[in-house]
Formats: sequence, structure tokens, C-alpha cells
Amino acid sequence: MRNVLIPLVLSLTACNPISVVKVTTWGEAFIEDGIPASAFEDGWSVKFTKFLVVLQGAALADGQGVVGAEQPGAKAFDLVKKGPVEVFSATAAAKAWEVVRYAVGPDSNAAAGNIDDADLALLKSRTASLIVIGSGTKAGVTRSFEWSFTNNTLYDACERAENMGKGVTLVPGKEVTVQLTLHGDHFFYDQLGEGAKLRFEAIANADGNGDNKVTLDELAVVQLTSLPQGQYGTAGAANVRNLKDFVTQATRSIGHYEGEGHCTPKAR
Repeated sequence: MRNVLIPLVLSLTACNPISVVKVTTWGEAFIEDGIPASAFEDGWSVKFTKFLVVLQGAALADGQGVVGAEQPGAKAFDLVKKGPVEVFSATAAAKAWEVVRYAVGPDSNAAAGNIDDADLALLKSRTASLIVIGSGTKAGVTRSFEWSFTNNTLYDACERAENMGKGVTLVPGKEVTVQLTLHGDHFFYDQLGEGAKLRFEAIANADGNGDNKVTLDELAVVQLTSLPQGQYGTAGAANVRNLKDFVTQATRSIGHYEGEGHCTPKAR
């Protein structure tokens, strides 16, 4: 029996070559180092001090829905810390996996990735999927912000930029790395659709009590109809009427793939 099993195992291995996939996440320079004034239309610059995010459900699947590798549990990261950082790694069949997906959503059982214990506790205490802390600066004026979001968003059918195709192809006997890229500049877009530019002026002006801290509640006071024409278009998004609604909706678009590659966001 032993002599029969050995060649059988070798045969199965040869017919089903294996690869290792390492899934990483990164916030790029805009989150790690800040967004310079040259990127904004109104002369502000932004620096993040924390960018806390809970990633879950990262997976590779084929066109029939068969999952080849899947993140074992939710994990939290601070993307201000230098990356990329590993989310998980696993073995999978060496072939083309047409679907790469992941979610940003709250999870009370999330484990620490590169996040500090206190920051992990903060995410859980607020039932948050995302907490961004930082400040905008212009001409010696600084407005700080600390915004928490509970949105749960699936980023599905991720594809590489420049029409490089969906998903990932694993190579026999090789480790292949894929990157779940988060874009911090989307909070400061002035459109939810095409043609968005970066602006901070309206956010800075929302500081209603003059304490140089802009809260989500203060953003909720600013109606989009009160802002300059041509700015803060909603592209038909439902129930987006004020700056808080707008910034919250913008969190649905922060998930990318391999840098500038796009995914299809779906609310969960």
C-alpha cells in the first residue's frame, strides 16, 4: 500500500501545483508622510497622525466562486506606520484567480496587525471600521480632525490599473504578493464622481466653535447647497446632503488594489 500511495501523492502534486500568496496592505505616501499643499486646490496640506483600519474577508476566488485563499480573521492596522505590512499569507493552487476581494468593516474580535493595543481598543470601543486623526494646515492656521466611521464596505472584483486584468495569477513554486491599497486623499475629494479635486477649505471653515478642531458633528451643519457651485457633487448618491454625509460616503471609495487599481465597492 505504501508503494502505491507515494506515486499517487507525487502525481497529485504535479497535477495541482501550489503557490504561496502574501496579501499586504499599504497607505502609500499620502497616509505615511502627508498630502502636500501642491496636491490641493486651495493651498492646504494634510498630515495624518493615525489612520486606523480594520481589514477582513480578504480572499482569492475563481470565476465559479471557489475560494483559493482567505484571511482567517479580521485584523487592524495603523497605516501611518511604514509599510507595506502583511495581512495574511497562504498556499493556493497555482493558477489564475479572477477575483480578489476584501472588506473594511468593524469587528469586535479583530486582532492586531501593526496597531498599538490602545488604538485597537479604541476601534473596538467605537465599533469603528476606520478612525482617521490628523490636521490640515495653511498659512500658519491649523485645523485638527478625529473622525470615526462604522461603515462596512466590501471591495470586490479588484483589478490592476492600466487594464492589467482582474485578480491575480499564482505561479507554481513561487511566492506572489498582492497589495490592498488604501487611499487617504479621498476624504478631501470635492466630488463623489469623476473629476474630483482635493480641497480642505470647506472642512476648515466648518469649525463652528472656533477651537481649531473639526468634528463630524460640525461637518453635519454644513449643507452642500451652501458651498461654491461646482464643488461637492454627489454623483447621485442617496442621502448625501451635508459635509458629514459627503465625507462618510467618501470612505466607500478608499479601497484600491495594487496602487491605483480599482475595486467595486458594496455596502454591507
